[in-house]
Amino acid sequence: MKVAGKKALAALLTLPLMLTACGGGSGNGDNEGKNGSTAFNETGFPIANDQVTLKFVTTRAPQQTKPHQELKVVKDFEGKTNVHIEWDASSQGYEEKKNLMFASGDLPDVFYGSESLNDMDIVTYGSQGQLIPLNDLIDQYAPNVKKMLEARPDIKRAITAPDGNIYSLPSIQEEEHLALNDVLFINKKWLDELGMKLPTTMDEFEQALAAFKTKDPNKNGKADEIPFSFIYGHDLLGIYSMYGAFGRLDTSSHIVVENGKVVFTADKPEFKEATAYFHKLYSQGLIDPESFTQERSVLFSKGKNKDAPILGAYVGWAPINVVGPEREKDYVPLLPLKGPDGQQTWNRFRPGFMTRAGFAITANNKYPEASIRWIDAVYDEKASLEWNWGPIGLTMEEKGDGTYRFKPTPEGMSFDEFRHSEAPGNTSARLILKDTINKIEKSDIQQYRADLYEQFKPFLAKDMYPNVLFPAEDMQRLAVLQTDINSHITKTQAQWIIDGNYDGQWDSYVQALKKMGSDELIEIYQKNMDAYNAQ
Repeated sequence: MKVAGKKALAALLTLPLMLTACGGGSGNGDNEGKNGSTAFNETGFPIANDQVTLKFVTTRAPQQTKPHQELKVVKDFEGKTNVHIEWDASSQGYEEKKNLMFASGDLPDVFYGSESLNDMDIVTYGSQGQLIPLNDLIDQYAPNVKKMLEARPDIKRAITAPDGNIYSLPSIQEEEHLALNDVLFINKKWLDELGMKLPTTMDEFEQALAAFKTKDPNKNGKADEIPFSFIYGHDLLGIYSMYGAFGRLDTSSHIVVENGKVVFTADKPEFKEATAYFHKLYSQGLIDPESFTQERSVLFSKGKNKDAPILGAYVGWAPINVVGPEREKDYVPLLPLKGPDGQQTWNRFRPGFMTRAGFAITANNKYPEASIRWIDAVYDEKASLEWNWGPIGLTMEEKGDGTYRFKPTPEGMSFDEFRHSEAPGNTSARLILKDTINKIEKSDIQQYRADLYEQFKPFLAKDMYPNVLFPAEDMQRLAVLQTDINSHITKTQAQWIIDGNYDGQWDSYVQALKKMGSDELIEIYQKNMDAYNAQ
């Protein structure tokens, strides 16, 4: 094994597993808080006459360069609500920080944003009392949320825990094209330079990568080309959908649904065959060794390399994000490549319902009523547009007929960089339903993605696991099972891609998964899917 490969594998194997006051009162009166008092207004603005300060913990998008407190949408919202937020926003190490907060009880007032909590957090810490039920607060103080839940029982069902409580409000953005997540892109300029056609099969893709490595397509006289790079273990930037060429898709959970049955992917022959293919690429130096350890910012820096273009192919959302506006036209999407038996399929994601995580109030919060009023104001149509896509007047404009359009992206910026210049964007909590989407004139990138979706639509998986929020006991058991099982898969799959030896280890690998409870894992998933479908 090459030194770079050994370093990549070693690094992988050592990764750790890992406001209002509560009183009565009516109208716009004063209420008394849990540990003090503030002038809280049940309706209208400001939310509090005396400024309320809350601590929010959240994640931060890599495209966001300003701290949250300096973003225009945040400052404008503080002026409107008189609620001051102390932001604790992480771009790295968030999971570890969050887990330590729950373990120690040193909690913020709110966990905010689309990446703030996972289902396990919501059910476990809700049932334990560290996150408070929002049902009554919504009913009394959140008319936007209440109206949405009454009109959309599907959303209410998705965010209601098995005990009947809602512990977190979701992030929703109902754009149909979001059913397509990951896309394989290739440098067509290099293919043209080498006199090669766009690959249509996995074998042709291998041939293109080999030419990228050996024929100096960037013409700088250096062997600096990276034929293929990705982020291992990532649903958006990884290789899971490419497994479909070998007869069965894979996902980060290694769970798929086929003909109404839950299937565990990682012990199937198709998984082995696909992994062998990627080892073949790796053994020829066609896969970037850093694919197994790099973060998004590292991949993007390779795409934007200043000296010369060095990236041949990658998996991502759109070229402009990875390679920048100067090179985006050099890269084109590849429709699902045909496998050995001609299979062409790609992963489908759930459009619209981004995540159950959006806004959760902790037991430490002294002002839960003001907090729920704050997020209810964000769930207003215009506010959600601004928190997601930037301030109206800067990145967007409202037309006279009540519709919206995006303003031109400044020269030298991507649309994502522009929208994150004054808003949290991807990591925000928002409520953008289909009716609102239909009022928006698509930006260039949205139209690009919508066109991609139409191209990929015939190849997307037919079945998906439903949007189930598991009972606490099943969630806890799944956490135990999946920690061991997914860790074993991650280490073994990466090792096989780098070193090979899948034939010699396959039987013992499958037996180990069985001992770890892979059959029980599927039983839990199947039981909950059947119960959900029977409702």
